Amino acid sequence: WKILMGGNGRPILEVPESVTGPWKGDVNIPCTYDPQQGYTQVLVKWLVQRGSDPVTIFLRDSSGDHIQQAKYQGRLHVSHKVPGDVSLQLSTLEMDDRSHYTCEVTWQTPDGNQVVRDKITELRVQKHSSKLLKTKTEAPTTMTYPLKGKSLPVFAIILIISLCCMVVFTMAYIVLCRKMSQQEEKRVT
Repeated sequence: WKILMGGNGRPILEVPESVTGPWKGDVNIPCTYDPQQGYTQVLVKWLVQRGSDPVTIFLRDSSGDHIQQAKYQGRLHVSHKVPGDVSLQLSTLEMDDRSHYTCEVTWQTPDGNQVVRDKITELRVQKHSSKLLKTKTEAPTTMTYPLKGKSLPVFAIILIISLCCMVVFTMAYIVLCRKMSQQEEKRVT
């Protein structure tokens, strides 16, 4: 345990490098530590990377739990039953939930100072073709992607064929006109 605690008895956050959750499903992003004698958890934050800046999406302080972004209302929950477990549960995953999530915990130390530790994990959201695609709500979205993909090339092919035909007809017309004009010249002479 000494290695885990960094040798000096300070809490160390345990967070996986990455977690994969199912699209439209639920995911648990683990974040745990071993509670240490004299160390009191005073603040828990979960942040998400949005562009270049991390945005706080969850805050637990002395006044309770606060979800900071409307996007996560009703689908974000952070463990609090087990001491040292501040894992993040996200439900009804969307593709744009993919990001880097930071678990940040602040403790009051035995000497009255504060220690902050944070660890980053990557959340991947995976689209799968099992039961989810069979539900009525998913059918339209899965149907539109292939259609969108094919309609552009078909349109382009029709356009190219039309242009080619026009070029061929124009060339044939020019050739025909020249022959006719040559025959007219022969008749005249």
